[in-house]
Amino acid sequence: MSYVLYSARNSYERVEMISVERITRAFNEATREFRDSGEYQSLACGHASTEAAHEFIRNVFRTHYLSAHIVALCFAALPSNAAELLKENLLEEMGRSEKEKPHSALLVELVRGIGFPENEVDQLITDARKRVAIFCATRVPVATLRELCLSLLLETMSFEFMLSRCSSEIATALTNHYSIPKAALLWFELHSEVDIRHAEEGVTVIQDYLNFHQIPDPLFDQIAHFTLGDNLFVRHYFPPVSKQRTRSKIAKAQAQRIESITIYQLRIPFHQVFRHALHNREESDAVIVKVTGSDGRSGFGESLPRSYVTGETTETMVARIRDHLAPKLFRQTFAPGWETLEHLQALMPNWTRGDNGETTVVAWNAAFCAVELALLDWSLRVDHCALADLLPPARFEVVYSGVISADEPKDAAALAKRMARLGLHQVKVKVGTADDAARLEAVRKAVGDEVALRADANGAWTAHEAIEQLQRLEQFKLAAIEQPVPAKDLEGMKRVRTESGIPVMADESLVTLEQARQLIDLGACDYFNIRLSKNGGITGSLAIAKLAHEAGIKIQVGAQVGETGILSAAGRTFAAYLPALEFAEGSFGTWLLAEDLTYESVAFGLGGRAPLLKTRGLSVTVREDVLERLANVKHEVRR
Repeated sequence: MSYVLYSARNSYERVEMISVERITRAFNEATREFRDSGEYQSLACGHASTEAAHEFIRNVFRTHYLSAHIVALCFAALPSNAAELLKENLLEEMGRSEKEKPHSALLVELVRGIGFPENEVDQLITDARKRVAIFCATRVPVATLRELCLSLLLETMSFEFMLSRCSSEIATALTNHYSIPKAALLWFELHSEVDIRHAEEGVTVIQDYLNFHQIPDPLFDQIAHFTLGDNLFVRHYFPPVSKQRTRSKIAKAQAQRIESITIYQLRIPFHQVFRHALHNREESDAVIVKVTGSDGRSGFGESLPRSYVTGETTETMVARIRDHLAPKLFRQTFAPGWETLEHLQALMPNWTRGDNGETTVVAWNAAFCAVELALLDWSLRVDHCALADLLPPARFEVVYSGVISADEPKDAAALAKRMARLGLHQVKVKVGTADDAARLEAVRKAVGDEVALRADANGAWTAHEAIEQLQRLEQFKLAAIEQPVPAKDLEGMKRVRTESGIPVMADESLVTLEQARQLIDLGACDYFNIRLSKNGGITGSLAIAKLAHEAGIKIQVGAQVGETGILSAAGRTFAAYLPALEFAEGSFGTWLLAEDLTYESVAFGLGGRAPLLKTRGLSVTVREDVLERLANVKHEVRR
């Protein structure tokens, strides 16, 4: 018996071919934006420092050294008439013969001709390879491979187009203003006006790709805007980390003021109650801060205050932002990009310090976190870059742990089985209640011996109780015990660490940088649980992580129960940046929340794995209509 499948070969409606003029217009606009940028003008006119010019060359190398690999991917997605043109481009990139060197070799000659030592050349090659690996590990904002390849093709051919119009001017500036030998600049010469033919062929290739894959106008416009917009070439050649390294500042005219701050108090139901020794939660009480600059752009931040950790409540935190931080914020100006982060690092000690006579608040870290993240989101969007550009990833993914609340043993076991089926290899269980042993026994049976279990008491025990309890729980092979004693009992924590034989993690005891120092000096713990909301956002968390790294303290990047995609995205980038990371928690998204605020899902997937995030700002897009709907209370303050 034979079967014939219905053929849809002619069943779809043909879309109108997008013109060469339209593609050229998009490339021209991206090139004009680059030439008009302050970064390009500074380099071309000789106003940049020699180190800034050398950093520009490094970024040209990192961007183009492996471009042949990208062209090869595009070639695979284009089995049509223009494939031969793309093939020629690929062969030229790779080098046709010993006399016609690959472009990667010309880039090596460029940096050697400037005088870079061999170890730096090797590092640049490593950087270029890592850049490709990170690209492959980063979540892409497109739905299909045809859209991804279109974005790559637009980016690759737009560089060819731009370089054919700008390379001669760049090479002249590098020779005349920065004393770079002309003989070293062959790569720029090959991409200059003599290469206009290749640039024009690139436009033809894109038109053919659009026609072959039947890509409609709205989709082309969307992908072209995302790929070529926000100064594509500046993002590659003058990234924030390079401007920070060379202290290249944005012109003062671009520094802006914040015009308004909006504070949203949320109520988002959970799918199930979350319990621990100190509190039960049925909904998220996240506080979202929106800042809007004089340019009309906005940025969003988030935190979740915990009275038993920093001393802040939702009400006091909101009042702190509205009455204390907002007036200070309105008096400041913020330059886009890395300068905002450094400005916030200088402001943090004063902005988080408790008022005179204040005894209930350890530090206003949650208030600062929400404001800081909103400012960074806004500032980085102004500079057309992402938080990951300031905090480049040290790993290709973040692997999250499962967390089980202080549930009945049978409920804990059922959740543990679901986590095991999802492939999670690390699970934390809340303890500090009467049925701890039964809960851990049920969880251990559900997940087997291959899963690493750790426990969190949230400060429920005295030191003596903790030691006794951990002796009973030792049979369940705990990898760590988190916050076994109350926050202030550092001596008790040290005793638990010494006498229980189980590694100890500090959480509620770790709010400020000074407390981090005390824990280290006393030898009270093996791990720090760093949480952005608890520890003062990116600024405070970086400072504590640096101290931990220097002291040999291991790090867990934790989360707030009920956080939305805004805080989860910032936590993801922070976790990916750390050179050493033992555990990560959070990014539950709609695993826990009935609804999230962001268009992009931040929830982890199989094995707890989650991709890197790198678009603009904090790399998530807030659904403002959902934010307005889920807000229980809203406050707005204007300058």
